Order: sequence, then structure tokens, then C-alpha cells
Amino acid sequence: MERPSPLLPAKVLFLFVLCLCCQDRSFYSDLNSPDPETRMRAAEFLGSQRDRLAIPPLIEALRDSSAEVRAKAGWALGMLRAKEAAQPISLLLADSESRVRQSAGRALLMIEEPDALPSLKKALVKETDEWVKRDLEDAIKHLAQFEGEADVGEADFRGNWF
Repeated sequence: MERPSPLLPAKVLFLFVLCLCCQDRSFYSDLNSPDPETRMRAAEFLGSQRDRLAIPPLIEALRDSSAEVRAKAGWALGMLRAKEAAQPISLLLADSESRVRQSAGRALLMIEEPDALPSLKKALVKETDEWVKRDLEDAIKHLAQFEGEADVGEADFRGNWF
């Protein structure tokens, strides 16, 4: 059996660093494109990459004129579990477009910020779309388990040690 090269870990590390350095940052500027489809794809890509540097421009995208962009920016922030975005996302629960409200509810569920519960409950009372209602109910049910916790991550930590 042939031994692996001792340089293999160094090569892997080099390739990883090279990928980080050469990462295409055009998606940040694409969030400001005049084309809504380009802005939506940029938000989707940034959320799928879990790039936390994208949080501020994605929060800005929550106010986009395109409903698709607002919905995708909310989804992306949920994928990033961006707690700092919970309040701006909560504002989307009153959006005129059902797909934006639904995306906001799902994002708040993924972010796991119990402070969003009052906004979700208020939105549920006013919601008329059955699909959105179901997602808001799921988010409320999920977040209710964290009420009173100082930090949701803290609950997971305690659960693993005690």
C-alpha cells in the first residue's frame, strides 16, 4: 500500500486559501443591479454560500422594490441565521406580497430569535393566506420553546453538558 504524500495537507490548505482569495465578490455589486432577476440571484447565491459578510447588504435588500428580491433576501438571512436581521425581517411580515410574508416567517424560524414571537403572533392574526398562516404557526411553535432563554445557542450548549 502506498503512503499518502506528507505534502497533501499543505496542498489542500493552499487550495482552500486560494479559493477564498479568488472568491467572486461580484454578487455583492449584483445586489444593486438594475435588473431584479440579477438582484434575486445574487441574494440567493450569498445565502447559499453562508457568507456572513453579506448580512448588511442583504438587510438592505429587504427594502428592495421587487417582491422576489425581498423574499430571497429574507431567505438568505435565514440561511445565515443572522440574528441582527430579525427585526428588519419582522417588518416583512406586513408586506403586501404573500411570498414575502411567507419567506419572512420561514427566515425567523431559521434564525431562532425568540424576540420575534410578538411580531409573528400579530402577523398570524391578520394573515389571510393559508400557506403563510401555516408557516407562521410553525415559526411560532418552534420559537416558543426558546422563550426566556438569554441565548438560543446557550440552550444547546447546556443541553450537551448537563
